[in-house]
Amino acid sequence: MSRTALYVLALLILLADQATKAWLRATVAFGESIPLFPGVFHITHARNTGAAFSLLEGATPLLAMAAVLVIAAIVYTARRAGTRLPLSLALALALPLGGALGNLWDRLRLGYVTDLFDFRLINFPVFNVADSAITVGIGLLVWRTLTVRDEEAERARSGAPPAEDATAAR
Repeated sequence: MSRTALYVLALLILLADQATKAWLRATVAFGESIPLFPGVFHITHARNTGAAFSLLEGATPLLAMAAVLVIAAIVYTARRAGTRLPLSLALALALPLGGALGNLWDRLRLGYVTDLFDFRLINFPVFNVADSAITVGIGLLVWRTLTVRDEEAERARSGAPPAEDATAAR
């Protein structure tokens, strides 16, 4: 996958995240919950001033700075990987990048993150598209770290150039 496609995917995640949050804020009152599958899945208008599971509640400046550092690290990693990346690496970078941008946008603009997906069957914290992208991306990165033993073989399978070509492309 090209590095440009990685950034386009991250942008699409950001847009999907912001669109769902804007829809929620425009149609569902804060604190209101709409049961789609009663007792299982609801759309709930919630605000989170903390991180995952409401950790670091009220630490918006710290969390915004952490998001900026994560975004910078992902962009740096993508640039070091070359102009074409193995698909699993590109997805493992694009998903958390788009998610971090979505939640950072909320923190900077609103001072909190809007959450809406409420799985009550397992008593899970309310979350959003950005949180989902971050979680899936990190899971993919962990899976990739545990399973990809031969980086060059993966690059060849995905159509990405060998590492020395990637270095020269920078």
